[in-house]
Amino acid sequence: MKMQICGYEIITGTSKTTGKPYDMSKFHTLIPLSQSEHAVGVAGTSYDCPAHVLDKLRGITLPAMFEVQTQDVQRFGKREQQVMSITPVDQAAVRKAA
Repeated sequence: MKMQICGYEIITGTSKTTGKPYDMSKFHTLIPLSQSEHAVGVAGTSYDCPAHVLDKLRGITLPAMFEVQTQDVQRFGKREQQVMSITPVDQAAVRKAA
């Protein structure tokens, strides 16, 4: 699905308590609201995303449009969307920003 990504956070490290690695990275996007007499415009939302996927966004001027591929996974008894890949829609704009 196509999304306008307006920002991202890469938050990784090792827990001081457990010594286990963590990845709390995410990206922020704007999604259109269903147009009605009560809703107009876009809303902001965030998606958890592995840091290695977000590394591709370094050096790209945001906001920009991306094709985002997700898959449903079961986690702690709940269905969640897991981001598998992010690809810029306009490759020419990416080359200019780099």
